[in-house]
Amino acid sequence: MVLVEIIGEPAVGKTHLALTFPKPFLFDTTPKMEARTIAYKVLGADASRRYMPVKNYPQLVEGLKAVLKRDDVKTVIIDTGADLQGMCVEYEVERKQRERLLPVEYGRIREMIDTDITEAVIETDRNLVMTAQMDDEYLNGQKTGRRVPKGYKRMAFQADIRIFLYLAPVEGSAGSAGEIEISPYGLSFTYVPGRATAKLIRKAVVIKNRYTDMTREGYTVIENPTAESIKNLIPQDIRSMEWME
Repeated sequence: MVLVEIIGEPAVGKTHLALTFPKPFLFDTTPKMEARTIAYKVLGADASRRYMPVKNYPQLVEGLKAVLKRDDVKTVIIDTGADLQGMCVEYEVERKQRERLLPVEYGRIREMIDTDITEAVIETDRNLVMTAQMDDEYLNGQKTGRRVPKGYKRMAFQADIRIFLYLAPVEGSAGSAGEIEISPYGLSFTYVPGRATAKLIRKAVVIKNRYTDMTREGYTVIENPTAESIKNLIPQDIRSMEWME
C-alpha cells in the first residue's frame, strides 16, 4: 500500500500516469468529467467498470465503499484532490444551510476526507493516488508569478511519494518546454514557449519520498514515469508489501 500525489499543469499526463497503477479505479471529481476521455482511451472496454464520475461527496463515499469490496481493485484514484476538497466543502455548506464555512470549520473537512477516503483505502490495503493541478500563487492579494500545487492540502505530508510531472524537450530537438524551480516554500513551473517542432518527453521530479533521505540523495528525475518506476523508488528490503500485485 502506498499513497502517491501526482502534481502538474493540465495535459502533462497526470491521469495517464495514475492509470498505470495496478488494478485501478478512477473517481472523477472534476466538474466537467475531464478524466472520462482519458479513462476510456487507456482502459478501453474495461473503463465502464473502472471509472465513475461523481457529482457530490455522499456519492463518492458510497461509491468508494462499493469499490473497496472488490477483489479486482488495487488502486483508488481521486482526480483531482482539490475538487475532492471543494466537493466536501459544498456538502458541509449545504448541510449547515449556510453560504460559507467559518475558518475553524475547515478542520471538519479534513477529518471527513481523512476518515471517509484516506483511512478507508489504507485499511483495505489499497494504493491511493491523488492528482493535483497547479495554481497561481498570491501574496498579500498579489500574484507572485509563481505556480504552486493545488490539491488536497494534507497530501503534502500524508503522501508517501509526491512527484511533479512536466514536459521537457527531447535532447537535441528544437524548442523549450519550460523551466522548473524547486524551493522550500513550494514548487513552481514557468512555461517558456518553444518551437512547434520540439519533441517532448514526460519527466517527473520526485519532490517527496518517505522511503529515502532526500536531504542526502537530493531530488530524483524520472523520464517517462510509470507506476513501476515509482515502485522502484521504494528500497527493495521494504518492498515486501507487494503493492504492485
